Amino acid sequence: MRRPLRTVGKRLARSDGEAKVRGTAIYPQDHPWPPGTLHAATVRAPVASARLLGIDLAPALATAGVVRVLTAADVHGTNRFGLIEADQPVLVSDRIRGASDVVALVLGTTAAAARAGARRVGLALRAEPPLVDPERACDPDAPVIHPQRTLVGAHPNVVASETLRRGDVERALARAAVVIESAYTTSWVEHAFLAPEAGLAEPDADGRLTLYVATQWPEADLQQAARALGEPADRLRLVQRTIGGAFGGREDVSLQILLLLAARATKRPVRMVWDRAESIRGHAKRHPFRIRHTLAADARGRFTAARIEVLADAGCYASTSSAVITNALAQACGPYAIPAVHLSGRAVYTNNPFTGAFRGFGVNQVSFAMEQQVNKLASALGLDPATLRARNFVRTGGRLATGAKVGACQGLPQTLERARVRARRRALPRPTGSWVYGRGIASALKNVGYGFGFDDHATARVTLTATGATVRIGAAEVGQGVLTVLTQIAAETLDLAPSRIRIAWEDTTEVPEGGSSSASRQTFVSGNAVRGACALARRAVAARGPRASLPPAGLSTTYTFHAAKTQPLDHPRPTRHACAYAWSTCVADVGVDTATGQVRVLRVVNALDAGRVVNPTLLVGQVEGGVVMGQGYALQEHCHVQDGMPTSLGLDACGLPTALDAVPSIETIAIESAEPAGPFGARGIGEITMIPVVPAITAAIHAATGVWIDELPARPARILAALANGVPRISAEVARDG
Repeated sequence: MRRPLRTVGKRLARSDGEAKVRGTAIYPQDHPWPPGTLHAATVRAPVASARLLGIDLAPALATAGVVRVLTAADVHGTNRFGLIEADQPVLVSDRIRGASDVVALVLGTTAAAARAGARRVGLALRAEPPLVDPERACDPDAPVIHPQRTLVGAHPNVVASETLRRGDVERALARAAVVIESAYTTSWVEHAFLAPEAGLAEPDADGRLTLYVATQWPEADLQQAARALGEPADRLRLVQRTIGGAFGGREDVSLQILLLLAARATKRPVRMVWDRAESIRGHAKRHPFRIRHTLAADARGRFTAARIEVLADAGCYASTSSAVITNALAQACGPYAIPAVHLSGRAVYTNNPFTGAFRGFGVNQVSFAMEQQVNKLASALGLDPATLRARNFVRTGGRLATGAKVGACQGLPQTLERARVRARRRALPRPTGSWVYGRGIASALKNVGYGFGFDDHATARVTLTATGATVRIGAAEVGQGVLTVLTQIAAETLDLAPSRIRIAWEDTTEVPEGGSSSASRQTFVSGNAVRGACALARRAVAARGPRASLPPAGLSTTYTFHAAKTQPLDHPRPTRHACAYAWSTCVADVGVDTATGQVRVLRVVNALDAGRVVNPTLLVGQVEGGVVMGQGYALQEHCHVQDGMPTSLGLDACGLPTALDAVPSIETIAIESAEPAGPFGARGIGEITMIPVVPAITAAIHAATGVWIDELPARPARILAALANGVPRISAEVARDG
């Protein structure tokens, strides 16, 4: 009898690897365009806040090669889009709210002609002072960014507001042995995916519009486009091209609706490619947070209370800010059991660049604050930071600080122990000259899937062919390796060689919805959908009897997987806020030059509870990418904004780590504690790989220098200023008899 083929857990080569290495992968800017294609160029707002009084199109229309200029009058539909709330105009009609605003779209026979015409569009504006301080946004006399939109009981500039209370926080604080109070600040950060936004829209003979782009969530793009343009959704089609990185930055619409509008208006194919400066102006950034954080413990180091207040700058449009605030508060207390909490958070409108989804989805910011607090508490109590964490970790079946129960988390303490043991195998360098060295530790959790009451689901359809099987599912491959993972899950379920599996994911008219490639959900949700569809196909084959051929060409099965039901954050008795969690502990070794403030990350050990590892090579790739991204966020990345306008318009100005900066030694430890609801026990790990890296690095800076850096990034000037102010220090500490 033939032994079953085993592919889950194997180092299968990436499905898209050869095409990317050989240069044959088709990115949106590579997609061939037919004769007669027009080229589009945007006219963007020159200031962050103004009234649009008029547009002079005559000079642009007189430019050689310009065919047409589109304005808000040409949109016809609602002229509004947004992933959660439709508050962004396709083309501005009256009010400019931010640097991303597009006022007109110029169409030319060449890209150069379109750009030349765009430069000649005349705008009559009445500039207004931009609102740039999120603290100021809720003042009674603050200018209102979106007058037509209000949150009941809140200032009109409040995009979202959440509050959660559990237990008696004030009493717990009064009785605590140690209370640590601190304030934390994080910055705008650019996604910096390598392939800028690009695409082609093309009408067919019947007027149906096809869009060739790269996106994280094709169905959501088309739904927003249909509403904004007043176009029936079934008249729109999206075909994915190779996606050159995303990290959340392609979850919001960028040029999709503009291309569809232009193709509909001209009845010709229209192409557009943004340069890097326009890409940085045109898509969301990571939310800057301001966090006031109070953490209390008894004399033995048991956490007794936490009071956390979060203020997020949503910028000029809502994007996913409401969901980011919910996600941040739900995980603001980290992987710990705390009996009394008061959590509050607001996201507010300003005229700054709009902010949205970015790897971690609000958890990076609050995790930085929480883990800094834990390390400060350990210092105040004279406890080993790892011991303090282990003493307070949530246990399987226990409740997080929000009151939600936790299922499988038996791998969490293992991440801490194994990371600590591995780190101890290599001693820190001895101080030399002005260089000192330190080691820091941090732990984290990250939800897998949407959670908070949303129906998280995906549908897969499997068709058996004469040569194997075709799996259809609209799961976007953004570089994380989902196509390879789904191939392995399908191959193992069908007992076929991976070479006999084909994943179709590109065309929205041919594949069922797989949901967004975000929230670390594709392996878990789409993986379960694929496994379910393949299991149905295999049972159908078995029902035909032992003599039936395998595979019987043409047999097709469909399966929709719905993740476990979750509850909103404010539910009085939540059973779960997320369908699953990933857990991690990170140890970082750094060197700090006390003369210059320069920091070098020497080594990172990242241990994570990954559930069953589907592909070890992909896991290591995710960890290494997450570590370097965390290194950049901790030490150097910052998008500069002046009067609401981004001034860092090139990758070199955003502070990105280069190959020369990247951590030279990254060690990955995978704890394979099976996720009961995951496909073959797997869970998503795309975001958890980054989250504990930042506080581990700042903890290591403290271990080396004695200073706490509470504002990101920890640039040399900030470290030197902290050193000059005297060491050691804790932002605020109140010690009482326990």
